[in-house]
Formats: sequence, C-alpha cells, structure tokens
Amino acid sequence: MFLLSSHNKFGPGKQEAWLRRLCLMAFLVVSLGLRGAQGHEIFGSTAMEVLKGLPEVGRALRNTLQAILAPIFQPRDATAQSRDGTTADASNTYCYGELGCIVISRDFYHPIHRPLNLAPGKREDVRVTFKITSKEDPVGVVVPWNDVRKAKESSFKPNRNTKVIIHGFSNGRDMPFMEDMSKAFLGNYDVNIIWIDWTDGSFVLYNRAVANSLLVGLEIAHFLKWLRDNMGLNPADIHLIGHSLGSHIAGYVGEKIPGLGRITGLDPAEPFFQHLPNTVRLDPSDANFVDVIHTDSGSIFNIGQGFGLRQPVGHVDFYPNDGKRQPGCEPPLAIPFRRMSRKTTFKNGSSHFFVARNTAESNVFCIIRHLGKCLSCGVDGTGCALMGLHADTWRGAATGKEGVQLFTSAGTAPSFCRYHYQIVVELGDLPGTGRDRMGKLHTTFIDGDGRKMAFDLTSKHPKQFTSRNHYSFFLEHPENFGDVREVQVKWEMTRRGSKSTQTSLSLQKIAIRNVDTYPLKESVSRQGRSESSFFFCERSGVPVTIAHQETVTLKVSSNCFGSN
Repeated sequence: MFLLSSHNKFGPGKQEAWLRRLCLMAFLVVSLGLRGAQGHEIFGSTAMEVLKGLPEVGRALRNTLQAILAPIFQPRDATAQSRDGTTADASNTYCYGELGCIVISRDFYHPIHRPLNLAPGKREDVRVTFKITSKEDPVGVVVPWNDVRKAKESSFKPNRNTKVIIHGFSNGRDMPFMEDMSKAFLGNYDVNIIWIDWTDGSFVLYNRAVANSLLVGLEIAHFLKWLRDNMGLNPADIHLIGHSLGSHIAGYVGEKIPGLGRITGLDPAEPFFQHLPNTVRLDPSDANFVDVIHTDSGSIFNIGQGFGLRQPVGHVDFYPNDGKRQPGCEPPLAIPFRRMSRKTTFKNGSSHFFVARNTAESNVFCIIRHLGKCLSCGVDGTGCALMGLHADTWRGAATGKEGVQLFTSAGTAPSFCRYHYQIVVELGDLPGTGRDRMGKLHTTFIDGDGRKMAFDLTSKHPKQFTSRNHYSFFLEHPENFGDVREVQVKWEMTRRGSKSTQTSLSLQKIAIRNVDTYPLKESVSRQGRSESSFFFCERSGVPVTIAHQETVTLKVSSNCFGSN
C-alpha cells in the first residue's frame, strides 16, 4: 500500500525524536486498553498526528495500524447522508448529482470480513483529479473533478488505446510507480495515459478510504463516459490498472461502463474485501478481460503482511512466488527498525507494493512467460498465460473461463521476469564395469549473438547417472533466449556412490526447451530446432565421451531428433 524511499537518513537527533514519538504511541495504545470505548477518539486523532511527521516510519506504522485497528475504533455512521446535503433513504444510498448514487447494500456487510461501513466523503473533500499525458505531451494536462471539460485542452486522441492508472490506500500523487509506469508505456506504445489522483481521499483511516473508493469509482466512470460522449473514447479501448484499493476502484468503474476493455489488478486489497460478493470487489464481470497479480496474500496478522487478496478475482490470477512474500521485501513494521539500525535498505518496501514498483521498472509490466502445470498447458493451452501486459493473449480469454490460478516465480527489478526452461540429457552406453556415475553436470547455452545462459543441472548435490537413460531438469533464468546455437557441457565425477573404475560420461544428446512458448504441437526443422526446443549432439549423431573435469561443445543439429 505504500512505498518507502531509501533516501531519507536518520541522524542521532532524529532517532531520539522518533523514539519519543514511538513511546507516546505506545502510551496511547495502552491508554486505549484501559479506557475501552472512550479511547477510540484519542487513537483516531492524536495517534495518527504523532506519526504524521515521520515520512518513512510514520507511513509504515500508520498504514499498518490503520488497516488492522481502525475498524475497531471508528464506529459506523448512524445516518446515511447524501452528498448533496439531503438525507438518503434507509437502504444507505448516497447520491452525488451528475455522478449518480452509491448503494451500500447488504452485500457490503459481513460480521467478520466487513463489520463496518462508513459513508463516502464529499466530492470537494476527496478531490479526484485526472492527468492526461501522451508521447506528444508527457507533462500532461490536469483535469479537476469539477471541470472535466478541461480534457479538451489535452493531447487525448480517441483513435488510440487508453491506459488508466489508479493508486491505492495511503498513496497519492507523490508515488513514483505511477510516473515510472507512464514513462514505460509512452516509451513503447502510442497510447493515452490517464493518471487518477485521489490523494485527499486515500490519506485517511483505512475504512474511510474504503468508503471513499466507491466515490472515486463514480468519478472515474463519469469522466470516462464524458470522454466517450464528447471526445469519441471507445470503452473497449480502455485498460484500467489499479494497485491495492485501486484494483477494486477499477471494478466499480467497470460496473458503470458496459463493454470496458480490460482491468489489471495489482495485488488487490484484502481488508474488507476478502470473501465478499462480487458487487463489493473486483471480479471478472467488471471488464471484457480481468487479469490479477497477487504478491502479498499471506496472513495479515503476520507482522502487518498480507494486505493483498488470496482468492482469485479475475479471469486469470497470477501468483508469483506463491503470491506471498516477495524477494527483497520486508514486513511493513520491520522496515523502520531496519532503517534505524542502518543494517540495510529495502528498495521494494513491502510485498504489497512489490508488484506496482517492479512492473513499472520492468518495461511496461513484466512480460513473463508463465507455467500453469510445469510442462503441460492442457489440451486447449489455457493452463498457461503471459503474466503482465500481454496477459490478454491468454487462450482462455476467448472461452469464458474465469478464476484460473497460475503460479510462477519472480525476482526483483530489473530482472523481475523469470523464464522457464526444460533441459533433457540423454546418455549413451557408459563404459566400465559399473553402469552408473555419480557426479555433476554444468551447461552453458550460447545464442546467435554470443550471449551465454548458464545452468548448473546438479546445483544442490551430485546426481547418479545410469547408462542409456534420460534426465529432465526444470530450471529458470532471468533472460529470454531465442536462437540458441551451441551448448558447452562440463562433467565432474564424484566417486561417492559409484562402483565404476571409469570417470567419463557418454552423452548422446542434450535438448533445451523454452516451456513458456507453450506450443500445442511442435515440429523440428532441418537445423535441429522447433518452435520452442533446440537439440544438440555430435553432427555424426554418435555419443560423445566427456572425461572428468572436461568441457565439450555441441552444435544444434537435426541429427539428434531421431533418438528422442
């Protein structure tokens, strides 16, 4: 939900001030326990003011405490008020003139997952603004909520796709990922970019931000409809990209605009949305195609982790690293203390923000080839998809499938992407009295540009190799290689577990397959390559002997395929 910059430093004086505020915070929490219900007003007003002056630590603690504790201490509004100043009816309907009305139905209540609902704020308090940018105008034009006609002064063009970027809770106009993502899009595509700024409505207690998100959805829908009716915007050309609470806002927009093209949810927020009906949260009916990336779906009680949904809410849902803690990330409450001790810095902040920052730094989302079931994509190919910008090429999108969960691995930017490869080693006859070898195999594949891709096939421990057997290895790499021309194979013999007096290995052939291209059928060309696989062996087709600690080079060849 937030980004912690690595640039601020705490000197001794600032550390003492920070500790004094932290002690006061602890005193207030204890006071709450002693005073019971009378303490919630103190917590809501004073405690958050204590943390207000702390740009990094304050935001980390404030966001975490708001998300977990605010629902306990802030009561539900007693009377439903319309935002036009008149009392709404008993069904909790809030009307906003030209925007229409918000109806908080029974779907929005759950004794555990959503016990409280607040009234949305006023338009003039939430102050949603829109910034339209493009290649010809990267600075952009700011369009306020109360003067959408200003959009005519922008570089918006209806004949190109429109990307709408929506931030989440306790984020706002200062979040770098919005600018980074915008630059990445404009650097690669001719599109309209619309930034959604609802800072004033998001920097509040979490349950208040949740209520405001309904209004923000109305504001965005109203603006996009205005662009449709006055500037020719086609709803099918709209791609909403929402982070955290912004994901659900995108869902509210989709409910109001029939035929909306696509929504991408970046770790949709969990509190008040998990296990709630579709009308409350992002779901597949909100757009023609909904893809979701989950990165922080662990338990929210685990030191402030788990701000993201676990359940699938799109047509296809991706779970990099099982959708939980991401590499280089820390729980929000741990980050301030690590920074104070100067032990390390955390570029990615929390796992919840990992997906927004890394997709922005990975050239317009990570174009990662994803495996559904390791080496199989199913009969119809829907068991695999491309996570990120090109997820809409998923074969299940045209079949009406939804709720499909796909799992993959990911690193940190700039190597967020992980490409998956299957390497198959086929042995020939092993000489000597024993028919097995214990040892290690190392491979280095080289493409037509001379780039090298190294795989240690036995990195954890030596492997026993037996005569005339096949061995398959499933590995990943941060780079995507295309036209692989040759492979270098190194053999290291270990005598442990081997009865043979020989130390050499007989290699019939070796093959590498990019499993991320997931072809349903493949045919091998005369050069020994197919759509996704490359085969290497001696050009004569006979096995090659590799001595202990020796490295041999094999070329791609069609002579290898006959022995597959």
